[in-house]
Amino acid sequence: MKMNDSLILAVDAGGSFLKAALAGENGTLLPDTFMRIPVDSNGTAGEISASYRALARLAKETAARYHAVVSAAAVCIPGPFHYQDGICLMTHKYAGIYGLPMRPWFWEELGDIPILFLHDSSAFLLGALSDEDRRRFTRICGTMIGTGLGFASMFEGKIFQNPQGGPGISIFSRPFRDSTAEEYASRRAVENSYRRLCPDGPVLQVVEIAQLAREGKPQARQAFQELGACLGEILRPICAEHAFQLLLLGGAISKSADLFLPALSAAMGDVLPVIRPTKDIDNAPLAGAVRAAMQRND
Repeated sequence: MKMNDSLILAVDAGGSFLKAALAGENGTLLPDTFMRIPVDSNGTAGEISASYRALARLAKETAARYHAVVSAAAVCIPGPFHYQDGICLMTHKYAGIYGLPMRPWFWEELGDIPILFLHDSSAFLLGALSDEDRRRFTRICGTMIGTGLGFASMFEGKIFQNPQGGPGISIFSRPFRDSTAEEYASRRAVENSYRRLCPDGPVLQVVEIAQLAREGKPQARQAFQELGACLGEILRPICAEHAFQLLLLGGAISKSADLFLPALSAAMGDVLPVIRPTKDIDNAPLAGAVRAAMQRND
């Protein structure tokens, strides 16, 4: 790189850590620039803003190693959030910064640069799509299965959003059976299923249940099959209504897609032609944040 080249800062704002990386003008995440800063989403406004400022300072220092500057930033963060104004509206976490503008935290360290905020599911879908996907399909959706259940959709190459900048189609709180969709398709859904199937066994986390499933333990395999069946039942009417052609799977649970994909496909029937897990699940939101920043500048 030549002196004063411009880099884009991509941030994936989780509840425990801020993950970030820098990208060059071609949109590729630079491998030596990945950053991880702890953040307490239940902390005070001062504590939370300090984590964001620390990340911005680290990004500035990292860019300097490349003889470059940070010229733009894109932050993917869950809602409720006012994405245009950069104001957090969450109360279940980040309550300490409710109603506060977040852009100044970056500006203080990086200068008056453009800062884009987008929903984490939108960032995932943008980052998960390949150029071939964009050429082949005009109606695309993606679901993030992890602590919660996220969903994003794209029509004719454009992310479908609501007026606040969140997903145009939201599924996590949709009524499903005796509760909501998220209660049946998330980390806790797998853990609760396994606990029901093995009431006398130890309380395990989903990654441990996945390992047991791959070792052939019937109850562990059934817990993931139930996840796939429920997810298919949730998504089938949505995909049918909107004639989606491709479903991409993201979120930490989708690293175990081999354990629930057959049940998901069976539940979806012939409604959706192509279902597949994302290649780089961990970094898809960061890649999507960069893509969103580049599209904004086009």
